[in-house]
Amino acid sequence: MSEIEIFQQLSHERLYSIPGLVNGMRLALKVNGSPRVVAAVDGPGYLSAHLNLCERPKDNEYSKIVRLVGTQTLETETVRFEWPEFDLQVGDIAELSLLNDGAADPPSTVRKSSESPHNLFSHPELAREVLSVISDFESRLMQMLDKSKAVESAEEHKQFALAVGYVLAQLGDSLLSPIYRRHKELVPDGLKGELL
Repeated sequence: MSEIEIFQQLSHERLYSIPGLVNGMRLALKVNGSPRVVAAVDGPGYLSAHLNLCERPKDNEYSKIVRLVGTQTLETETVRFEWPEFDLQVGDIAELSLLNDGAADPPSTVRKSSESPHNLFSHPELAREVLSVISDFESRLMQMLDKSKAVESAEEHKQFALAVGYVLAQLGDSLLSPIYRRHKELVPDGLKGELL
């Protein structure tokens, strides 16, 4: 299935065919008064405009671009949309308009979290086992955090707490999210509808 077909399957029927969109977001981009793209995300998520200026002489990178990107946060799936980016020159005017419901241009790229090549474990049993080990580890870290607070100075405890936060964030990024993206049945209720 092509990226455009995926987008149509996820959003097109509701967003582009039915007037009176209630839960959608839509932005129009013009450059120097010329319409460039209309982007939309239906339902919960994000729709953003990025104006990026890059000047990195060491890497021979120079650019001035504007682009629209969206993220749809479904219950157990995160879908990322990208529309074409447009080059800018000094003096150009990039104009954004927040729009009501209506038609939008299909994105140039659609990526579903469940299709990420970084997702882990084809066997659900192994995924469950890893989640159990992580849960035990997190519990032990929280116990150590409490112990640190009781015996260490405030500054030492703060350093340890930051280190624990970093480890937990890495666990989420490197293990938990890749498992949840592949095994929707394992997504905890508290994470449903959030970025995966």
